Amino acid sequence: MRDYLVVFIIAASLPVAFLRPYYGILVYAWISYMYPHLLAWSFAQQFPGAKLTAIASLAGTFFSREGDNRPLFTRESVAMMLVWGTFTISTIFAFHPVESWDKWQDVSKVILMALLTSTLLTSEKRLNYFLLVVALSLGFYGAKGGVFSFRSGGEHRVWGPPPSIIADNNAIGLALNMSLPILWYLAKAESGYRKRILQATFFLAIPAVMFTYSRASALSLAVVLFVLIIKGRNPILPLAAVMLGGILVLPAVPQRWWDRQQTVLTYEQDTSAMSRVDNWKFCWRIAVDNPLTGVGFEYGTNEMFAKYAPEFLQTYARGLNTHSIYFAMMASHGFTGFFVYFGMIGFTYLSCRRIRRTARAHPHLDWVVKYCQIVEVSLIAFLVNGAFVNMEYFDLPYHLVALVASLKVLCDRKLAESEEIEVPSGRTALSTASAI
Repeated sequence: MRDYLVVFIIAASLPVAFLRPYYGILVYAWISYMYPHLLAWSFAQQFPGAKLTAIASLAGTFFSREGDNRPLFTRESVAMMLVWGTFTISTIFAFHPVESWDKWQDVSKVILMALLTSTLLTSEKRLNYFLLVVALSLGFYGAKGGVFSFRSGGEHRVWGPPPSIIADNNAIGLALNMSLPILWYLAKAESGYRKRILQATFFLAIPAVMFTYSRASALSLAVVLFVLIIKGRNPILPLAAVMLGGILVLPAVPQRWWDRQQTVLTYEQDTSAMSRVDNWKFCWRIAVDNPLTGVGFEYGTNEMFAKYAPEFLQTYARGLNTHSIYFAMMASHGFTGFFVYFGMIGFTYLSCRRIRRTARAHPHLDWVVKYCQIVEVSLIAFLVNGAFVNMEYFDLPYHLVALVASLKVLCDRKLAESEEIEVPSGRTALSTASAI
């Protein structure tokens, strides 16, 4: 029954996505972050819902001309296109071309849909609904994991839906850490039942992150909560509340969790931690030997380890996951791809700060500050948590870049509108309401 329901909802959405591409983007985000087809039991798991929704949305945008192309010419979008270009070049020169081209297709879809999204987020209301879908889709696993943690006393790990990109405990930890700022700031701006749902999801996601038993996610969780608190208008009271909550709750945390976290201090005695350090050395050697192009997406094979780090195979018997967006980018796409990719992230963060300063000088742009804060804190979570997990092709960072590209165009439009209605006396009339 669940399979039929999921397939029916997605299939029924396709004609609507063609006629209203923005609606298609919301459905695509729901599928990409919640993976509803993976919650079914049989044929729905193989149903290409995301691909069909993407095609319907693209076709609808082309024929309806609903979108605004200006975000595509912002610095952030151009940087994203350059990232795609470096991915393409590295794939052309890939050590394992067949596997790399398969991965290239998947990543190209992520980037293409992020760019399409930027053209369709043409109003504050659309931005808000899009982020609500993302937050609640990921928040579903935060709420589910939080309840599971309370019921099990934290004795068992929280996992994401297999075989998705967020299936691993480290991956779902990063995804939830990135979703926390979205839930937090959206909840502050909402009211009624929607506010309560966002707040409950936020607080349940915290134990869910903790009991992924991911050391990197636990560290990043502390960073995210600290940043959220200090960015508030009065950080003293929330900080005191968190400290009091920690004093009351942490003694109930199982010893198994504490033992896991303490290995950070004795990483030299931990095989898992040392394998990551040795893997990073392997990636560095690849990047130094292939500085411009890297060796393609599929670099972590035994053949590559035999060529660049034979001692790794002698120690660990097989190739292992890199567990770092930084070193994975170096190995896959060389130093060129590394700098272009993190340049895109840096441009996005700096644009947020500039937009936020501009918005605070114009009262009719107060709503912009919320979205800038969401992007800033979520990117901090990605950069900190990503230092210890491979998530460089996760959809959310690309969608955040797209959101900022749209936000720049929206702000410019609102500022232009306010200048047009300036009266001769020098006073400015009230700005028009945001378009829907």
